[in-house]
Amino acid sequence: MGKVKDSSSFAIGFLTTAAYVLYLKNIQLNRKVNKLKSERKIAKQKQVSNTNSNSQKNDYVMREIGIISSPYPQRAGCPRQGLLAMNSRSILTLDDSIAKECLDDLEQYSHVWVIFQFHLNPIGKGKDKNATRSQQNQKKGKFTGSKIKPPRAGGRKVGVLATRSPHRPNNLGISLAMVEEVTTMNVVGANNKFRKKTIVKLLGLDLVDGTPCYDLKPYLPSDIVPEDILRTPSWVSVDDQLSAVEWSDEARSNLHRCQRSGLLEPLYPATIEEDNDEVMNAISEIVSQDPRARHEGRGSDTQETSTYAITFSTLRVKFQVKSSSGDNQCAMILEVVEDEGDVTAQAGSYQHSVGMRRKAEAEAKENGMNLVWEFPIREGVTEGILKLRDGTTYELSSGSRKD
Repeated sequence: MGKVKDSSSFAIGFLTTAAYVLYLKNIQLNRKVNKLKSERKIAKQKQVSNTNSNSQKNDYVMREIGIISSPYPQRAGCPRQGLLAMNSRSILTLDDSIAKECLDDLEQYSHVWVIFQFHLNPIGKGKDKNATRSQQNQKKGKFTGSKIKPPRAGGRKVGVLATRSPHRPNNLGISLAMVEEVTTMNVVGANNKFRKKTIVKLLGLDLVDGTPCYDLKPYLPSDIVPEDILRTPSWVSVDDQLSAVEWSDEARSNLHRCQRSGLLEPLYPATIEEDNDEVMNAISEIVSQDPRARHEGRGSDTQETSTYAITFSTLRVKFQVKSSSGDNQCAMILEVVEDEGDVTAQAGSYQHSVGMRRKAEAEAKENGMNLVWEFPIREGVTEGILKLRDGTTYELSSGSRKD
C-alpha cells in the first residue's frame, strides 16, 4: 500500500514538472512569435514609409482645371509661339469640379501663363518612334531622350531642357496668352440639354485642340527680363518667316462664306460683315511662320510650286511658297474649304477620323437622317468617333443605329 502511494506521488510530481516545462517553453515560443510579428510589422511600416517618401519625392498627381479648345486640331500647323499669331482664338472650359469663383478678378490681367500637358506626345506615328521608346523607358524610371534637333538649329543637337520640345522628362509645358474675356457658354450635354459652363477666352495661344490645362498664373511686369541681361542661343533668333502672305480672291471669298455659315463657331462667331478679316489675319499669321516641315523645304530657297495644306478649325487651307525678290519667300493661299478628311489616311489619325464622319453623314443624308455627334473630333482620340449624342452608334455602310 505504501509502495503504491509513493508511486502515485512520483507520477504526479513528474507530470507537474513536465507541464511546467511545457508551460515555460510555450511562453518562450509565444515571445519569439510575437517578436517576429513585431519585427515584420516594423519592417512593413518602414517599407510603406519609404514608399511614401519616394512617392512624395518623385511623383506628383495633378488635376485638370479645364480643357483648351483651339483652331488647331492637329499639331502640324500650330504656331511655334502663340504670340506670333495674336488673331488666333482659344477657349478654356473650366471643369465642373473647379469653382467659377477661382476666376474672379482674372480679367484685371492682360496676359496669363497657361500650364498644360503635351497630351499627344507621342501618339505612335512613325516620326515619333524615338519619342515612344523614350516614353517606355520613362515608365521604367529612365529618360533617354536627352538631346534633340530643334527645327531652327540647323541640324545641331541640343539638350532637351535647353529647348521647348514636347518630348521631355515630364510632358508639361507653359505658354503665354492674352485674356480676352471670362464668361459663360451654353454647352449641349446628355439628352440634348443645354448647360452653362464657365470659360476663359484667350488670344495668341499655341496649343492643340483638346489640350488639358492644369493652371493659370497671371503675367506680371516682373516677368519681363531686361534686354541688357537677356541671353539666348543664336539659333533661337533665326528668322525663317516668310516675307509676305497673299490671298487669291477665291480663297478669301470662301473663307468669309465658311464663317458666315457658322463653321468656325464657337471660336469665331458667324458674321455677315464682309470686311471682318480676323480669321483671315489669323491664318496669315500661321502661314507666315512657314508651317512646312524641314524636308518639305522650310528654310530653303526654292522655286518649287508644290501645294501644302494645314487645318484651321474645321477648314482646310491650301497654299504655295515661292521665292520673291532676293532671298525672300512669300506664300499664296490658294484655297479654303471645309475639311472633308481623308478615309485613306493613317487609321486613327485626325484626317482619317474626319473622313469617317463625313462618309457617315453622307450615307445618313441619303437615308433622310441627320447625325448629331456626341463630341468633336480631336487628334489622338480614335474610339467612339461614330457615337451619337443620343447614346447610339452609327454603323457605316448600313445606315443604321446600334444601341
